[in-house]
Amino acid sequence: MEKRKNIDLTKENIGKSLIKLSIPLTLTAFVQIAYTLVDMIWIGRLGSNAVAAVGVSYFLAWIAEALSLIAKIGGGVYAAQAYGRKDKKLTSLILQNGYLQGSITSIIYIILIFTFKTYIIDFYKLGAEVSNFANAYLSITALGYIFVFLNPIFSQSFYSIGESITPFKINTIGLVLNIVLDPIFIFGLGPIPQLGIRGAAIATVTGQATVFFIFLFVMKRKVGVIKDSLENFTLSTKWQVRIFKLGLPVAFISGIHALITMILNKLMANFGPKPVAVYSIGSQLESISWKTTEGCQVVVQSLIAQNYGAGLMDRVKKGVKESLKLVGAIGIIATIILFAFRNYLFEIFVPGDLETINLGAKYLAILSASQLMMALEIGSTGIFQGLSDTRTPSAISIIFNAARIPISILLMPYFGVLGIWLSMTITSIIKGLLSLFLLKKKMKKNLKVIDFR
Repeated sequence: MEKRKNIDLTKENIGKSLIKLSIPLTLTAFVQIAYTLVDMIWIGRLGSNAVAAVGVSYFLAWIAEALSLIAKIGGGVYAAQAYGRKDKKLTSLILQNGYLQGSITSIIYIILIFTFKTYIIDFYKLGAEVSNFANAYLSITALGYIFVFLNPIFSQSFYSIGESITPFKINTIGLVLNIVLDPIFIFGLGPIPQLGIRGAAIATVTGQATVFFIFLFVMKRKVGVIKDSLENFTLSTKWQVRIFKLGLPVAFISGIHALITMILNKLMANFGPKPVAVYSIGSQLESISWKTTEGCQVVVQSLIAQNYGAGLMDRVKKGVKESLKLVGAIGIIATIILFAFRNYLFEIFVPGDLETINLGAKYLAILSASQLMMALEIGSTGIFQGLSDTRTPSAISIIFNAARIPISILLMPYFGVLGIWLSMTITSIIKGLLSLFLLKKKMKKNLKVIDFR
């Protein structure tokens, strides 16, 4: 295989490096958004009960993705720091232990899902038909959770060494394959029978498995630390603990966010189905902003981690400035698009439904006000992570995301469902401002590189 030249984040132009590495991740985010929308369109053809059943599984998949962040972030940050120090042997060791931790965690999670899936499904009290759908869907998709864990960890191993094109190509293949297979397996084609909701599950797992095996094939043929990380596995208790401790706060954020989102959805449901529909569509539209910024966050994390690990503090400081400029620009563009085109964007999804369109326009008007601060918070999180600090952004996120619930309850009597959306915007702005304040405070201190030994 032709050797791909990695970007040396400790030497090359910081601004250009950020943009080069961010583009593939941004494109991946758009493909993921497209897949989510297309997937729900096809499943929606099976009826609302099928959609409700898949919703149960989506929450469990969200938890799986949250748990995978332990090894992904913990291993990814330390690997990038070691790579920045030009210690390739240590980089491979850290990556290996990230793979091992992700594999073990995924197996435990899958066992727990199959042990308690009946209780989990019954908890929602969705009725016999929906429960049967959910059981059929979950029984298949749960088998693919090992890929949900390991595929992002494999992607992160490339990002840690300054390579984002390869994981972009591999993940895109899986997403496109999933989009193609969805209608074929759901409704049948030629010799392939109509499988309904089971077909949707099979398409999902097939796409995930394809990505996994392509990763293994490419990684085994790639010269350097990536190939070495798949050979002569060495279990290091020290690095297992370090990876876990660094990644746990990030995983905790995602898990708590999932729970808070469920509660906010319940509050919106008190105002009828329209607000819930608006939030479902609006959050997908808004994801164009935060998914793009999160793609940049991965690059920011690797850039800061490599230079921090190499002890290049001047480049770390410059990297912080350039990173915040990049995510800030994304936040400003998102603000303009979501506000200026708020009516048109909702018309695409619900043409003719004036009530939903008008309510959706209000949602985007409110949420657009927080896009800049949200982008800066996400960018700051990547910087903190690159500096081996996952606790500060985790604390900010957990405290103010949780604050959305009481603030919503206080505002709802005066603003109705708009009060819930106002609480989301207010807390996002506060998170952004506080993140910048604490980051500035941290950068003024004498940063010291962690001891790897």
